[in-house]
Amino acid sequence: MHSKNWFRMIIVMTLLGLLSACTLPLTTATPPPVSDSDMATRVAKILTEMPTTTSAIPTGELPPIPTSTPEVTIETATLEVESPTSMPPTSTPEPTVTNTSLPPTATTVASVAPGFTPPPDNPRTKLGTANWTDPMDDGDNWPTGPDKYTSIGFSDGKLKLTGLTTTDGWRLVSTEKLTNMYLEMTVSTGNCSGSDRYGFLFRVPNAFEANRGYLFGISCDGSYSFREWDATIGAKGLMTTHINWTNDTAIQAGSNKTNTIGVMAVGDKLVLYANGVLLKEVKDGTFTEGSFGIFVGARETTNFTISVDEISYWKNPSQ
Repeated sequence: MHSKNWFRMIIVMTLLGLLSACTLPLTTATPPPVSDSDMATRVAKILTEMPTTTSAIPTGELPPIPTSTPEVTIETATLEVESPTSMPPTSTPEPTVTNTSLPPTATTVASVAPGFTPPPDNPRTKLGTANWTDPMDDGDNWPTGPDKYTSIGFSDGKLKLTGLTTTDGWRLVSTEKLTNMYLEMTVSTGNCSGSDRYGFLFRVPNAFEANRGYLFGISCDGSYSFREWDATIGAKGLMTTHINWTNDTAIQAGSNKTNTIGVMAVGDKLVLYANGVLLKEVKDGTFTEGSFGIFVGARETTNFTISVDEISYWKNPSQ
């Protein structure tokens, strides 16, 4: 038997003896017998009133559990790139906040429609009515409010996208996935300088992760570039530069300027336009379809903001 139980039994027997002694009269007459039920009641009462010993459990917040590796936060909609004057060569990884060990996924190269020739001037004038247009009267198609990299809002019939850091950050629009299409938007800049940039992110395979796709952008100094981003390659992702930052007179350079930029994607042909002028044609079939959005990078101007007046797309422009 446990020592604590022996101790309690001794106390109970002692108390019972005392109870019996208290019932003795001054005479030597035999006391009346105590019934079994009365005895059980007294024992139960004694046991109930006896203090018990328990181990004290401290309260309060537990200390943090140490880990062998620091916590990693995966940012799926941002990337860190070099400035236009110091871009690394094609297929060289650039620093990025994205960190994932997922292997690259296989892609299918889409075939180009036979006889497809991109128009040398403004495609909009040849394609007729757009399949979809957002006049930017409200934010129903867009995620609004600030995050770590950008802030988005709507006023005066325009989408206002502000870069909060030097890192390119983007917002995707909620529409159908597009394969062959012509995509166009009209953008005005506020104050800007040099490598401040903006443009399209398109053919994003997974809109919820937004960590892969093409980027066609122009900068405040009148340059354009075409890049391919895949955060699933390597520890920091891979940025492939198909066209390094290149100046072109078709782009309106400087602060408070308005530019219309467009990209035509038909199979693996990706054709870039600025203000209705064909800038360059790229052939690449890494990403064949997906969602799209816009990006901004406040590389030199704090809170660099663009105002988007309209975005439209035309499906199957080669037909």
